[in-house]
Amino acid sequence: MRFVSGLLQVVFFLVVVSAALLIAGLITNKLPWTDPPGVGKRLMTYLSTNIAETAIDSPFPELRPRAYAAPAAFMFDVTRRAAKALKWELTNIDAETKKIEAVVTTQVIGFKDDVTIRLEATGEESSTLFVHSVSRVGKGDLGANTRHVLDLIETVNVLAPITATIVGEAEAAETATGSAELVAADAATMVSSEADSAASEASPEPDTPATP
Repeated sequence: MRFVSGLLQVVFFLVVVSAALLIAGLITNKLPWTDPPGVGKRLMTYLSTNIAETAIDSPFPELRPRAYAAPAAFMFDVTRRAAKALKWELTNIDAETKKIEAVVTTQVIGFKDDVTIRLEATGEESSTLFVHSVSRVGKGDLGANTRHVLDLIETVNVLAPITATIVGEAEAAETATGSAELVAADAATMVSSEADSAASEASPEPDTPATP
């Protein structure tokens, strides 16, 4: 009887400790609970997945790629300084491929998470930041990897100069679409003007009546 009672106490203690760590992790990571896709979906994700990465079609707004009005090489240096400011352990810095690999230690339990950062040039004066963070152990990260992505993006935004206008992926796509439409409209106008000019030149001049 004493053995069963002692076993139950141990089990209860472990349950309490596990619940405390879980709650502490969810609170410490300061996650955007009220943002889409909602509290339920977020809780399920944080308890069942150990990865967070930016993707254009991500259901989580904070995990969509960030576009910058600055060259990839410039933003790569800003991102490198941001990772160092966060005191992450930088294990690989490849300026040629614009890729950074780092190790982040979680605050609550001290687990190691691997973060891969990549800058992709989208033009001579524009680039997009992609981040991938994954835990080495565990099936649920309690949102720690999402927190790593957010910490990096927030720090990059602080270090990036005002001239590097920061826009979200959706805004960037809309801007690109709008620019394309303007270019197409200008091209159509130019073609129409040239056609009118050519037609005018090709039209015969009216005969001038002979002077008696």
